[in-house]
Amino acid sequence: MSAPILEVRDVHKVYGGVRALNGLSLSVAAGEIHCVVGPNGAGKSTFFKTLIGVERPTTGQVFYKGQEVTKLPAFRRARLGLSVKFQNISAFGELTALQNLFVPLRRNHRKADIPARASAVLARVGLAGVEDTPVRQLSHGQQQWLSIGLSIAAEPDLLLLDEPAAGLSSEETARTAELIRELNRSGMTVVVIEHDMGFIRSLRARTSVLHYGRLFAQGGFDEIATNEDVRRIYLGAA
Repeated sequence: MSAPILEVRDVHKVYGGVRALNGLSLSVAAGEIHCVVGPNGAGKSTFFKTLIGVERPTTGQVFYKGQEVTKLPAFRRARLGLSVKFQNISAFGELTALQNLFVPLRRNHRKADIPARASAVLARVGLAGVEDTPVRQLSHGQQQWLSIGLSIAAEPDLLLLDEPAAGLSSEETARTAELIRELNRSGMTVVVIEHDMGFIRSLRARTSVLHYGRLFAQGGFDEIATNEDVRRIYLGAA
């Protein structure tokens, strides 16, 4: 396995009397798809916020590409090549799909080049042909793919996805899984935080299970799915 592109070391996060992360240590290898799952209250949301810089650990360290970024704000992490797709749609509903991409593209590209590059991003996420469609008229699945397009417009090295299969049909879920695999094949490291185990299964990726703010188990999906302790805390087995 290649060197880690992302690593958290002994991270604690305390909110008043609540310990959301409790000595979490976890690393993500460059070039992999890495899934993070866990029951409600396991610390997934806090872990995600800590990775992107919205929250700072109470103690512990976060490293990206070997550089400590524990105290760096979100915008500085983004400039280092880390991008985020939140669960909620982040696009402007009154603008077209193409126009939405002008915002992330304008920082790194000449104005004259942006329309062509925006069209290329839309094609990459399976939205060729809807360039001039207002976002509010797109289906939920199309809006989710556009949000992924907005996140990859700057060609990040690491993409963090927060529940990318939420609210999708089975067909849309399958297309989203294939899109993630395609992005990974292109060289992008992808971290998926998700609760849909069927979706996780389709990615066939290394999976980490969180429980009470700690790393509870880690391995391939089949290994995780057949782990009796994981089934007990997460999959509902007795």
